[in-house]
Amino acid sequence: MTDPTTATKTVAKRADTSPDKPQFFKVVATHPHLNRRTFFRSVSERRARAWMEAHYPRGSEAHLITPAGETHHFEAERTGERGVDAEQWQPFDPSEWVPVEQSPPPGQDEWSDAEG
Repeated sequence: MTDPTTATKTVAKRADTSPDKPQFFKVVATHPHLNRRTFFRSVSERRARAWMEAHYPRGSEAHLITPAGETHHFEAERTGERGVDAEQWQPFDPSEWVPVEQSPPPGQDEWSDAEG
């Protein structure tokens, strides 16, 4: 009989020798408490963008990560300088995103109305 304290366990690893392994476009959570949870993934960029447009039309709660590691997010109502229409898909840096509960209160920026 084998002593369980000295027995070694062999784990078989799956050999992944396929050079044509599919690359995925992932829609992941931006909020730090969700630990980059993957909401959707697809080998098609078009399907991943369509899913994100349908589920997150208002902002950066989730973002798209390409197989190359680039990040983008979608806002249907994005406007540029002085209200000019802007491209809805923009590059995105998730490390600079601030959750709503941690962002400064309204009226605390240079564009707010001055009180008093």
